[in-house]
Amino acid sequence: MSSHLKAFAALAMSVSLLLPAALHAENSVVDHRGKTITFQKPPERVVTIVRSAPIIYRAVDEKADNIAGMNKDSLTRYFTKGIYAEMLPEMAKLNASAAQDGFVPNVEAILAQKPDAVIQWNHDEKLIEPLERVGLTVVAWRCCTEQDRLDYISITGAMTGRNDRAQAILKAQSDTLKALGDKVSKLDKSTLPTVLHIDKVAGQIQVIANGSQDLSLSGVTNPAADKTGEWWRTIDFEQLLVWNPDIIVIPAYATDLNPKDMFDNPLFASLKAVKEKRVYKQPVFARTPDAPEIFLTSEWLAAVAHGADYAPDFKKQILDVYQLIYGSKLTDAQLKSILESDSNAPADKYVELFG
Repeated sequence: MSSHLKAFAALAMSVSLLLPAALHAENSVVDHRGKTITFQKPPERVVTIVRSAPIIYRAVDEKADNIAGMNKDSLTRYFTKGIYAEMLPEMAKLNASAAQDGFVPNVEAILAQKPDAVIQWNHDEKLIEPLERVGLTVVAWRCCTEQDRLDYISITGAMTGRNDRAQAILKAQSDTLKALGDKVSKLDKSTLPTVLHIDKVAGQIQVIANGSQDLSLSGVTNPAADKTGEWWRTIDFEQLLVWNPDIIVIPAYATDLNPKDMFDNPLFASLKAVKEKRVYKQPVFARTPDAPEIFLTSEWLAAVAHGADYAPDFKKQILDVYQLIYGSKLTDAQLKSILESDSNAPADKYVELFG
């Protein structure tokens, strides 16, 4: 078993032993700066600047009552349309003035919300210092490894006093990835298919080089990966031909690009993935890489690459996961939308795999 999967197995036994966001008291938490923040009671007014934080906070707390405000980007990206807007309509009613530009805090607007805590990224002290200078309590999150994402859930469990919920969500992840890892470990590592994530094709081509998704969990490799640590790379068509990936995945956030666009474009006709109709639109559960349901992406990709046995009864699993995380009973139409069934209809075996 890989060290990654051992970590998930340990998580299933004890969240507090695995995560640096270990709990020291009922409402104390160590954030990603190593700073201990103690709350006398679960905070009743939380402002989130991290874009995905309101999704995570709502999932763990099972309500939006204690979210006092969020980043406008959170509202426009997640809660104006799509599955989150349908499942969680209350989120669109929240104040969305917490950030001025990206993650730069709108201190005056945040102070007006009288928050007990503010969730903010820690990669730049300039994002935190203005908040603490005026006496606000900041819980800092680090971006963006898979371990960091586990921490987001455990930190939120500590803040809300809902460690039971945090553990249940984390266990769903660890159980799924352990079962998947047991299957993937039997694959011949010398013949793993290559998968390239392409999110732009106009002019030069933009690919994900060093994203946060661990593709080894799905039994595939990324020809664009390098040691720069840069998330994206811009390449020309000649480089794409050199890589000639077995599978192309269009990220969920690339809303203006679909498999049909590549199938119909003569420029891409010579690519193996295009000739074999193995270009796929990523499902909606990968819309934000920090979402609690993101682990479904690894299972989905394994099924696309290796067959249905790698994601058995996947549609039922999606229903169960969304019920657990969001308390939402998905309709058939929502399930179809999440799986991008219409966009993926021309892709090889997609209907056979996922309906």
